[in-house]
Amino acid sequence: MIFESEDYFLSIILAILFFGFLVFVHELGHFVVARLCGVKVLEFAIGMGPKLISIRSKKSGIVYSIRLIPMGGFVNMLGENGMEAVQGSSEAADQPTDDLSYFATPASGESREEGSAEPAPMDPELAKQAYCNQSVWKRILISVAGPVMNLVLGFVLMIVLVLLTKDSLGTTVVADFPEQGSTSHVQLQVGDQIVKVGDSSVHTLYELAYEISEQGYRPVDVVVLREGERVTLKEVAFPVAVDGGTAFGKMDFRVLGDADVNFGTIVKHSFWRSVTCVKMVYDSLEGFFTKRYGVESVSGPIGITSVITEAAKTSHINLLHLLILISINLGIMNLLPIPALDGGHLLLYVIEVIRGKRLKPEVEGIINFVGL
Repeated sequence: MIFESEDYFLSIILAILFFGFLVFVHELGHFVVARLCGVKVLEFAIGMGPKLISIRSKKSGIVYSIRLIPMGGFVNMLGENGMEAVQGSSEAADQPTDDLSYFATPASGESREEGSAEPAPMDPELAKQAYCNQSVWKRILISVAGPVMNLVLGFVLMIVLVLLTKDSLGTTVVADFPEQGSTSHVQLQVGDQIVKVGDSSVHTLYELAYEISEQGYRPVDVVVLREGERVTLKEVAFPVAVDGGTAFGKMDFRVLGDADVNFGTIVKHSFWRSVTCVKMVYDSLEGFFTKRYGVESVSGPIGITSVITEAAKTSHINLLHLLILISINLGIMNLLPIPALDGGHLLLYVIEVIRGKRLKPEVEGIINFVGL
């Protein structure tokens, strides 16, 4: 894709703001829970690479930094890579690593000579604050906090989106068939309340439209409530559209709007839309591995950046919706049991709970290396 210079500049700025905000929220989750669990945090960073801005808190000693490469971020905790790394180094105090020997304190009556090969013992009180010395349950809470924050953010923003579009909230009750020769009209009737498409239950128009798009590219069973009775319609055929070589089903009918919009209605639509966004992530992964979606459907940073730009051009609603999708996607992907991701750490901690003891550090290192 070729951008005009102004579009390209806008794309970069929007992408930095988007990902910077989402990474900040993600890392804030790790940071807050780590502090609540009594873990010593060394640095809270947004971005990767060399520091652009760095401030050390006089009260806590935590370094807050913004780094050159505006992708990713991290919360660096004392003992995150084991106490051996903490005690076995001569790194300076302002280095954002676990190698922080300045935390070690000489034993009573001893002095540590500069360049000594043997590290001084660590202050026992400080050692208690090391990540590696926390219970497995605390480490699980800290690991899961980042992805959960992204999911919570997605839900909160979804409430905002639903409030902004409350006049267009729809039910799953068929209102009419505006198109001539509607294929689903053969079995669906006006007044039918659709409760299931394939194996997926639907509660709102958003879910209904998504499930028809995802499953309706071929005949699919539809369950409806018709005059108070639950009826299963076998192999309902919907119109099919093809986009980028992938077939999608199309709704060929309209539904009744949600007449009673109140607090409960807003929460209902926000919740089920969020659930659909989560399902969308897993459906996309499944579609990729089953080859329904080709490699060309997978967007990297450049593809996502261009989509952000186009969304910003169309409306603030589309931009907000995209932010919600990416936030939820980030949360779900990080929870997958892939080594080196939060979900990978969670998997190791679950194994630790089952075994009743930790894996050897070298084993964890090999697993994370393979994951990377």
